[in-house]
Amino acid sequence: MSGEVIYSNVTFIQNQKQAAGAKGCVFGKALELEENVTYSEITIGAGKQGNVQTESTCPDIPAPPVESKIFIPEGRFRRVVLVTLVCLCVILLVLTITLGLLYALNKIHLKAEQVRIKEYLRIQKEQSSELHHIERNLSAVNDLLAKAQGHTGSNQVLIVFSLLARRCASGWEFYNGSCYHFSEVKLTWELSQYACIRDGGHLVIIESHQEQDFIRMKVGNTDIKNSYWIGMTDMKEEGVWVWMDNTTLSNNTKYWDLNNGTDVSAYPEPNNWESSEDCAQMGVRCSDQISCWFDYGCNIPSKSICESRSIK
Repeated sequence: MSGEVIYSNVTFIQNQKQAAGAKGCVFGKALELEENVTYSEITIGAGKQGNVQTESTCPDIPAPPVESKIFIPEGRFRRVVLVTLVCLCVILLVLTITLGLLYALNKIHLKAEQVRIKEYLRIQKEQSSELHHIERNLSAVNDLLAKAQGHTGSNQVLIVFSLLARRCASGWEFYNGSCYHFSEVKLTWELSQYACIRDGGHLVIIESHQEQDFIRMKVGNTDIKNSYWIGMTDMKEEGVWVWMDNTTLSNNTKYWDLNNGTDVSAYPEPNNWESSEDCAQMGVRCSDQISCWFDYGCNIPSKSICESRSIK
């Protein structure tokens, strides 16, 4: 043989059932799609060549559509989802904490405001009651004046005016047209001011040398824990001392204890010790010298001096 393949008998079976043919066609198509095998030429007989073109008896079966897919590695997808969830949880936690803090702060501020309003209303009510009391006293004063004017002796009129000028509430002391109350109750500077307002006055405002001399002799020499608040502060601006009526401290009525480095402290007052002394007191060495003011921490409970105008 000369390298050719000779087929002696080729038998084509044509009477197979359609179902089997269809099955073969499907199988053939599958093989063709899967393996991409092509048969193009068959040689029959020795020395004879013939081209046999096979006609497909299979109906055209469309190839299955090829879908385009993007492949994402499963591990990477899980990491992306996990990181996203963690970020969302962190954001949610931060928002929850922030909202909780804001709520707590607002609640504290609201409670403080309610306490302040309640205190103001109480003071207003007490002041209203005090005003009615003053009006009744004024009516009594007018009656006394009318009776005094009916008397012929001018000395009696002077006596009546003298008695009326010294008219102060119980527990208050009269001096030069004003009434003073030296409270032994220890409160902060702000609460002491409220207490003075409740009693119909205010923390004392010292306006003259004579007034300072009167008050210091009443106060006497006290230790630092038993000194008295007066109505002056530099809360708004450090070093600018202002009285309760918003008047600035005058150089003519300034009685700070200069110390001179000989006693309690080597630093003259006011010295704003440890940057926390913004309210004025008096008491230490007041019997010995007229200049006995010093600055003190406003939130330290202390005694106080209240002042009000006498009923005239």
